[in-house]
Amino acid sequence: MSSRPDFVFPLLALLAGHTFASMASLVLPAVAPAVARDYGFDPSLIGYQISMVSAGMAVTLALLGNASRRYGAARTNQAGHALIAVGMLGMLAPWTACLIIGSLVIGLGYGMITPSASQLLMRYTPAARRSTVFSMHQVGIPAGGMLAALIAPAVTVYAGWRWAVAASALLSLGVMLLMQFGRRTWDDDRDRSAAAITANPLAGAIAIWGHPQLRLATIAGSCFSWVQFCTATFTVVACVSVLDMSLVLAGTVLTVVQFASAAGRVLIGWIVDRVQDTTRVLAWTAAVMMLATLAAAALDPVLPLIAVYMLFAVLGAASGCWPGALLAEVGRLAPQGQVSLAVSGSLVITNVGKFAGPIIFANVYALTRSYDIAFALLALPAAVALYCLLAARRPAR
Repeated sequence: MSSRPDFVFPLLALLAGHTFASMASLVLPAVAPAVARDYGFDPSLIGYQISMVSAGMAVTLALLGNASRRYGAARTNQAGHALIAVGMLGMLAPWTACLIIGSLVIGLGYGMITPSASQLLMRYTPAARRSTVFSMHQVGIPAGGMLAALIAPAVTVYAGWRWAVAASALLSLGVMLLMQFGRRTWDDDRDRSAAAITANPLAGAIAIWGHPQLRLATIAGSCFSWVQFCTATFTVVACVSVLDMSLVLAGTVLTVVQFASAAGRVLIGWIVDRVQDTTRVLAWTAAVMMLATLAAAALDPVLPLIAVYMLFAVLGAASGCWPGALLAEVGRLAPQGQVSLAVSGSLVITNVGKFAGPIIFANVYALTRSYDIAFALLALPAAVALYCLLAARRPAR
């Protein structure tokens, strides 16, 4: 009997899960002007919301890196989606504090999804296809961003932003139910004697840090994440504020960003599987990302729409293509049975960029009142990513 169904169904279920989890985290940035208007704060402060999601992720990644071993990867994944739904529903309450608390809960749930999914994919995916499959799974992040960019602004215009949040919560609950179909088989390797809470919360990060090549690649991933989530968070706000676009039209620009990111992930995964050199491929990507961030300093209302689409397409593809290739590399180098812990450690470090980037971007804007300058300064983390990837290619001494 062919093993193809064993490989395809987990991928499709996990892809759906990653898509809707990503959508949940990006719904508010996609409608930031409307949310800011309701609560009376500057739209640029939406950067703090995505940083709260990152903070929640970091807590789960640090503490629950072993949860998949004890409860099974599928059950852990389901728990993550349940937390995301709870966080989304909590944000429906009419108090600003609920946006913060809900974002943290979403992050707690999101942090349980990627390590558990990685464990399942490493188990069921043929070794020769891992970079491609991991990249396809990571397409869920920009795919969720596309759904948020297309659906949330339209729903907001016609019914209000809270309806967009509620719809996203229902999708997360739907994925939780979908995972139940394969849970019994997927979790037959769970170890009831394993501790769910990591004895040393930073064990995964310490293990990554002690491996020179993985340390440099993971720092580069943190810098990619910095640029990626600043782009995803502030595209709509910048297009509305600088280019005087409507919320729906600005949403189409964010859709282009996310579509380009999705295409980039599949392409990079395919290239890495062909050349078998992850750091080389990502180094070229970092160079393109650096040039794209500098080009973003030219944002101006006189730019034709096609030029805006092209600029953000390049920025989206370059900043968003890295996760699958990097996670596959971490999984390849991780000790047997420690894939989930190693991925968790890698994600703890890469989430530093996701947490700090939007906050720094928001503060740069607060100081300069210029989205052009804020985007151009993203060239700095892009340059650090390029340096780390080139350094990772040098022979160890």
